[in-house]
Amino acid sequence: MHTNVFIVSDVRLHRDGLAALLRECPSIEVLGALSVQETQNAPPPGTTDVALVDLLSPDDSEIVRALRQFRAEMRILAVGVRETASDVLACAAAGMDGYVPMDAALGDMVTAIENAVRDELTCSPKVAASLYHCVGFRDFSRTVVANPLTMRELQVADLVNRGCPTKEIAWRLGVQPCTAKNHVRNILHKLHVRCRGQAVAKLRTLIGERFRSD
Repeated sequence: MHTNVFIVSDVRLHRDGLAALLRECPSIEVLGALSVQETQNAPPPGTTDVALVDLLSPDDSEIVRALRQFRAEMRILAVGVRETASDVLACAAAGMDGYVPMDAALGDMVTAIENAVRDELTCSPKVAASLYHCVGFRDFSRTVVANPLTMRELQVADLVNRGCPTKEIAWRLGVQPCTAKNHVRNILHKLHVRCRGQAVAKLRTLIGERFRSD
């Protein structure tokens, strides 16, 4: 049984190279490889099982929404993801069903594709632990913060903890700097603190060593 794959990337070398590699896999059928604009004008075939979206493409959340309109049950994987909690959470926030790490081999990508079809997520034990702690803190924060942090705010908090300035946070999450600034402001308000340093200190107090820079 074949898994039908469609590739979306604004970098032709990326999409053509990825298509050529996947066509060597007997379990994968590549139905097409187009740019974002081309995909919007000529949507993926209705038989597409998995869409692979190159993270170098701009505004991933918009791409995901467009793909969902074409085929709601299609699985969408981000390609080229750094395996940090914040970057994986960013994929989830954009509506991705999974991801393929930057250093993945072809076999790893095929496994991620096959797992996505089964509604399973492939990730490293380190990322799994980070996601567990982030979600655990979100649930725990409901008991200590009147208005708990959203998943997106947890991503921003993680990047603030790593010392990222607003512009870098915006770049990593694929949002405008003003949007990133608003997220930081909301975090400070919810935690009842005045600056980033106080926010990080409070989060570290709440969840200890689980919230720290790598």
